[in-house]
Amino acid sequence: MSKLFPSICCGLMDQGGSQIVSFPAVAHRCSDTTTLVNRSIVARKPIIIVTFNYRLNIFGFGDGTEKNLALKDQRLAIEWVVKHIAGFGGDKVFRPALDKITLGGESAGAVYAHTHLSTGAPVARGILQSGSLYLSPPQPLEKGTSVISSLSANLLAKHHVSLSEAPVSLLLQQLKDDNINPLWIQQEPDLLRWQERLGDIQDLLIGDVEYEAAIWRNGLEAVVATDIAAAFGSDELRRLYGVSPSRPTASKLGALDFINDARFALPVEEISAARRKAGKTTYQYVFDQVNPWQSSSRAHHAVDLIFLFGSYDLSGNPAAAAVAKAMQERWIAFVSGEGPWDAEKRFAFGPHGKSAEITDEEFAARRRVGHFGVLREIGMSRLGEIFGKLAVGRISLLN
Repeated sequence: MSKLFPSICCGLMDQGGSQIVSFPAVAHRCSDTTTLVNRSIVARKPIIIVTFNYRLNIFGFGDGTEKNLALKDQRLAIEWVVKHIAGFGGDKVFRPALDKITLGGESAGAVYAHTHLSTGAPVARGILQSGSLYLSPPQPLEKGTSVISSLSANLLAKHHVSLSEAPVSLLLQQLKDDNINPLWIQQEPDLLRWQERLGDIQDLLIGDVEYEAAIWRNGLEAVVATDIAAAFGSDELRRLYGVSPSRPTASKLGALDFINDARFALPVEEISAARRKAGKTTYQYVFDQVNPWQSSSRAHHAVDLIFLFGSYDLSGNPAAAAVAKAMQERWIAFVSGEGPWDAEKRFAFGPHGKSAEITDEEFAARRRVGHFGVLREIGMSRLGEIFGKLAVGRISLLN
């Protein structure tokens, strides 16, 4: 292969799931990378895709003396690829992967990828699909210390065992009993002011899907309208999203729209604007093609993985197949160091099988751009507090 193709690029992917559970390529057909790699070979732009496992839940969180073990596992995997990818047919990396390695992730995987990109990971390019540190920002060390102290005390009191000695099954049960969910990235010196840290990468591909908040739909069904209205805090924000104690259905829909805007769509805009201001190339997209088997589910969170990896037969749905082809071609081009589209424009995948660059006006017809100004005035910190009241502990994959 290396004789036929003088340049073989490498993509590191974390398909995410959450910081509690994960769905890597080896475990889920949706994220099987075989088809995408085969397409890159046919296109004479061969790529190697590396996925990696890492510790989850409390095991990736740390015990108080050590923290962010999941991040450390991931960084070790990245550094291993930089050192050894040539042995698998990839280009030799004599400098810190300045032109050949791309790090990407989806959802929680994108949160982790953003963390590494912001802290100097030795990669050339980044891909953030449906997630960023705005979705799950680093939390103060005191918060983590409190969780560990409480968990340790309860294990000792109820089971007469320390945190370090407790078997896995007992630890997981105690986490459930203590209602500790989810866990998070803990604040460290190199994560301070992460919003301003653009990292060393020159090129970033970033975007969202139309209905990111789908994974909170079931969870919010159990929340009464008065609690939703109280979480929003300000009358201006309640009016903007149609939230009212007397309108339960509208309030739940408004809460989902808020989550979509505050934790996904707006962060894409903020990250893109900051990078462009710094002269860094950013390719921004929206994904609006509906679920190929159940269109009523819309373009929901993580549906883009079906199209990107192409591990399901979409030949019976020409519109879906066309979007899958367009997406795969552009991701391969990006990982290969090419521009997937004009960086001055956004690219839209779907709906109705169409994929093309769009104008600002067309973008405004697809996302609630008019809301973004109000959200910016409120500030990301306050938006995060509202999101926490609405969403924490309410993720459901059964939507």
